[in-house]
Amino acid sequence: MFRVEKGCGMQNAMLCRFLLGVLCLVWWPVAVTAYGDWRIGQAQERLKTLGFPPGPIDGVLGPRTKAALRQYQTQHNLPVTGGLDDATRTSLLPPEFPPRAAAGAQTPPMPAPPAEAQAPPMQAPPGGAFRKVSTLVQLPDFFPGLGTLYVDPKSLPAGPFLAYDRQGHLVSSIYMLPLKDLGAHRAFQDLPVAHATVNHVDIYYNEGHPGVPDPHYHIVLWYISPEATAALK
Repeated sequence: MFRVEKGCGMQNAMLCRFLLGVLCLVWWPVAVTAYGDWRIGQAQERLKTLGFPPGPIDGVLGPRTKAALRQYQTQHNLPVTGGLDDATRTSLLPPEFPPRAAAGAQTPPMPAPPAEAQAPPMQAPPGGAFRKVSTLVQLPDFFPGLGTLYVDPKSLPAGPFLAYDRQGHLVSSIYMLPLKDLGAHRAFQDLPVAHATVNHVDIYYNEGHPGVPDPHYHIVLWYISPEATAALK
């Protein structure tokens, strides 16, 4: 678990930079030890989506992944190598970077998220599209150490999940980032954050649970002290 304890408020830009830096530190050993080559992992995800079963999505060029690549190469008139060569990678995977806009071209502004997404409500129930997690999946109404959770089902798996204490006060915002999405370099943009002082941040691994079954990392932005967190029972 990683924890940063600071009693000052964070602006959205500063928070995003901080989380990006921590994610890099967290994800690097995971990528090296668990996923092997992230490009193979991307190829496995794509092969599975296209109906060529590659076996487990583990970033390893094993026999089943090689067989799936040979099937794909045969069907697409590519050299049948069973590997992720340049021709296969170009055909199978999307470009790593989007094409640059022409010089002088104007980039259309990103639409601002709705007001309720910009500032999660500080009092339960949050209303809007948020639903109590225990009404969506078979989980307890109150999680010791977390609180009562609400989430907008359309925001899954990233969230945020909003956690409230027994008095209905917002105590944390929880983001759940699947390893497969991190390995595929998926971007998580415009994640809403409460207009509240962040006291500390916890980041920890979870192998999956109802609602977010894939292995993922929890990023918890706490608005209360570690002592108050420990008292959530």
